[in-house]
Amino acid sequence: MTAVSFDGRSDVPVLGKPTPLFNDDYDLGQGITIANYDVTPDGRFVMLHRDAHGGQLHLVLNWTEELKRILAQGGVR
Repeated sequence: MTAVSFDGRSDVPVLGKPTPLFNDDYDLGQGITIANYDVTPDGRFVMLHRDAHGGQLHLVLNWTEELKRILAQGGVR
């Protein structure tokens, strides 16, 4: 993942020098055209970190109900 400055004030856009955002190993999507990250509405993002020994992805459905249950019990201890 890299950042590039962009100036679109003239007829021809001007792009700056690419700068790496992270010095780590992240998984890629299928092929080079499918992103393996997503941006949240508040501008944050989620990326999958590559683990040399494999890893697991845990998908939690109805997580808001789980959160309500945890909070009703006084939160995580």
